[in-house]
Amino acid sequence: MSIRRMAVLAAAFLAGVTVARADTITPAAQKMLDSLKFDSSVLNGIDQELKVPQAWLDAAKKEGPVIVYDTIRVKEWDKIYPIFSARYPDVKIDHQEVNTSTRRYVLPLTAFKQGRYVVDVITGLSGNTFLFRQANALEDLSVLPNYKFMPEYARQPDNISLSSRIQYWCMSYNTQLVKPEDMPKTWEALVDGDRFADKKLMIGNRPNDWILYLWDMHGDDWGKAYVRKLFDHLHPQLRKESLNALVKLTALGEGQAAVPQAMNKVGDAVRAGSPVGYHCPEPVPFVLTEMGIMKNSPHVNGAKIYANWFISKEGQIAQFWANASTPAREDLRGKQFLDFPEAVAGKKLVTLHPDASQTVVKLSEYWDKMWQSAGGSGAK
Repeated sequence: MSIRRMAVLAAAFLAGVTVARADTITPAAQKMLDSLKFDSSVLNGIDQELKVPQAWLDAAKKEGPVIVYDTIRVKEWDKIYPIFSARYPDVKIDHQEVNTSTRRYVLPLTAFKQGRYVVDVITGLSGNTFLFRQANALEDLSVLPNYKFMPEYARQPDNISLSSRIQYWCMSYNTQLVKPEDMPKTWEALVDGDRFADKKLMIGNRPNDWILYLWDMHGDDWGKAYVRKLFDHLHPQLRKESLNALVKLTALGEGQAAVPQAMNKVGDAVRAGSPVGYHCPEPVPFVLTEMGIMKNSPHVNGAKIYANWFISKEGQIAQFWANASTPAREDLRGKQFLDFPEAVAGKKLVTLHPDASQTVVKLSEYWDKMWQSAGGSGAK
């Protein structure tokens, strides 16, 4: 402790003044803040946020590692996990990168219905929380101390899931082949125009990340007409690669633009020197990555501790540090958390209705038919 600090404390003691204790910032968290060039004040109140029932901590020590399914890559997790471990060294996490929807939520749900268990925490329910609701398969997350900090749109009315991050799913484009003014102002302009027709546009087999939101907003007739125009008018490249790979393919000029594309992944490419840009037609799909804890999980206490940490300011910033994901918390939504603020500034956002189950089914059936008839392959 510095002489100056000791003098301040002594003076306060003699004056009968109670000195507020500063929040604890672990060395791992400090390394993160230094790397981001963030002031430590961004974690004000973190000690209170990370205070969980002692019963959870005691039980978690006996439960064994918490199994987490997520789309976070291994190298990103290697930045996040030390920060969590510095807070809760007795809570172990078995993190698994799971990029296919089938394995991430279909198989765990099937196992649950059969009385089996394969995972504790799932992040990336892809708009399919309703399937878990129908099976009564998720824990009530309102018991998490930090649940109250989540905005209303980031949590389900029955508290069975919450948003661990938000994402804008729009378009990437090759800046050497496409001028910014060539990009469509609306999603309708994309499929009605000819600028990206004849294989200039690459699309991934992930309609739930963008068309689902537009379909849910405009209705079934609009949605089917839009998908038909996308395939029949533009004749896009149907790519089976991951959406991350589409960013690289766009930079290489394999296609002039690609959809759907995550803002943070395009931001990573720009920082690496790739000739790509990011553009959002209106309305902007405002996608919430949902997290849930499987009911009757054998590691439920550790799962709650992990989930509560992940939506704390420290957990949200750790995720941002690892992969530039925009935090779900509104108190962490400044410009420093967005790669392309100009792409969404002043534009209308569109989110899903709380229960878009019927829209999900209709889109999936119609999209699969169009995708396969056009010669596409690869699982969503």
